[in-house]
Amino acid sequence: MKLLLAAVSFIVLVQFTYSDQLAWITKEQAEKTIEYFKENEIKQVLLWCACCDNDRKMLVNVSDISYRPASDPSYYEVLIKGFFYNGGNFNEAVDLAYVHIQKGKKWKCLGTLLKFECDPCTKPFVF
Repeated sequence: MKLLLAAVSFIVLVQFTYSDQLAWITKEQAEKTIEYFKENEIKQVLLWCACCDNDRKMLVNVSDISYRPASDPSYYEVLIKGFFYNGGNFNEAVDLAYVHIQKGKKWKCLGTLLKFECDPCTKPFVF
């Protein structure tokens, strides 16, 4: 019984550690993210949590990117505004561990490109 409880606790802990890795970040990280988008003229992102069960890839055309203080004023959130490739508006705070941008033919995790500590649960991929 103790072994079963330990196994379930481990699974819950692992799932928890993957969620919200870079949803709340420092102001410096938020500024670096905005700067990266502007310098590289990022116009499209792919949102996908490879660690999450049944999460589907969502292609978003970016019209604006900004940041704001999170509910804990020590941290910030990055907001992406745009529209889905197949229609519909998008205006949400994002977790940079699950935001992917196209570099060449592959999509790469923005968090790792910015050298922020995270585990996107995937290697660069073709979409």
